[in-house]
Amino acid sequence: MMSTHVSHVSPRSPFVFTVLLSALLLAAGCGNSPTSPTDSSPPTSAGPRTYYVAANEPGADNTRCDGLAPRDEGSNRCPFRDFRSPRTAALLRGVASVRVEVRSGTYTFVGEGLSLDSTARSASETIVLAAYAGEQPVFDGEEQWNGTVRVSGQYASVEGMTFVRGGGANLEVRGGRFVRIAGNRFLSNRSSDSLKGSGGAQDVEIRNNEFTRWDSQAIDMTQSGRWTIADNTFHDPSQPRAKAIGAKFGSRDITISGNTIRAAGGVALGGTSAAHSDNYEALNVVVQGNRFESIGGHVATFYSCVGCRFADNTIDRAERGVRLGGAGIEGPSGCAGGCQPTRDATINGNRLRELSGDGEAPSGLFWLAESSERQGLTAANNVYCVMPGQEARFAFAGGMLGFADWVRGVQTDSSSTVAPSADAPCQGW
Repeated sequence: MMSTHVSHVSPRSPFVFTVLLSALLLAAGCGNSPTSPTDSSPPTSAGPRTYYVAANEPGADNTRCDGLAPRDEGSNRCPFRDFRSPRTAALLRGVASVRVEVRSGTYTFVGEGLSLDSTARSASETIVLAAYAGEQPVFDGEEQWNGTVRVSGQYASVEGMTFVRGGGANLEVRGGRFVRIAGNRFLSNRSSDSLKGSGGAQDVEIRNNEFTRWDSQAIDMTQSGRWTIADNTFHDPSQPRAKAIGAKFGSRDITISGNTIRAAGGVALGGTSAAHSDNYEALNVVVQGNRFESIGGHVATFYSCVGCRFADNTIDRAERGVRLGGAGIEGPSGCAGGCQPTRDATINGNRLRELSGDGEAPSGLFWLAESSERQGLTAANNVYCVMPGQEARFAFAGGMLGFADWVRGVQTDSSSTVAPSADAPCQGW
């Protein structure tokens, strides 16, 4: 008869220690992989990582997939489906060195939309929300008031996305720094601004985007600083005079260059806003080297803007030219103790032709300036092109003036030119 022998294993042996440690880790929850299909939190990684979201891709799933492939490769290596689960909504929240590429499809959101909250400490750790190469994903705000995408933290980028039906802003940069918004299409907005800067957002680059069908302003900067808005196209808002770009509420050090603004309102360098601690609505806003076509209202309006500049712009068809208006025209604003008048404005090297006027203003109105706003004003080398039978008009201190009286009144702009639209200075642009 064969006996059965049971070997004794010491509790101090390496085998028992390993088993006990594994049991403790599992009991504490440490045995769950961050890419586990049952984990509700986003996957994490010590190094840069790219995740994929693909609404139209067979096999895409927010729970089963690890999100690490643009298509289903088997063994749970497949893209997420959308941003409507807690796991996928948090992919770019409180992280660094993460890139999310979104494939074709239409994406909607739960609650307040999608947050990008970067904890990056340098550009090498930038978080990125981007369209998958060659595809055009659509973010649909469903006309809900909360913004579709909000960016905060520092070092974040949004690239190649299409935004539609925003209720509030399609995208808001809320107090972030070193943010890049590039190559996107902002195609419709119900009742607000397409892109908004707020909460001290600084060091922001807005480049090569298309804006259309916005309601209030395509870009509205409040309490923002050091923005570059370059090489974008703005056209056909839902309201004909809705301005393309506005800076107010103490915004400063803004550069607006190389943009095309067409069949829309112009730009606002300062404007009325809520209460704030600054003496001016805007400081050091530069609008230079842009092209304006078929502009409703004034091409550029100044309100409580110190050290601001409108230079080397081309204006081809507009209702009115430049306005230096203060509280007498636009009403009081939110600066502590009242906003100071515009000071040290520069309007140089602009070319304006075919100013048609409207029901309130005559044709050929190149300037409207309140006397309170001309402190430190410099104007030079502008070309004012008049159509046949039209006079060049300049409204100043309550009167409508010809060019010579305008120069005497404002004591600047003597090097500028009034010319018939058929003459050489008014051709070739």
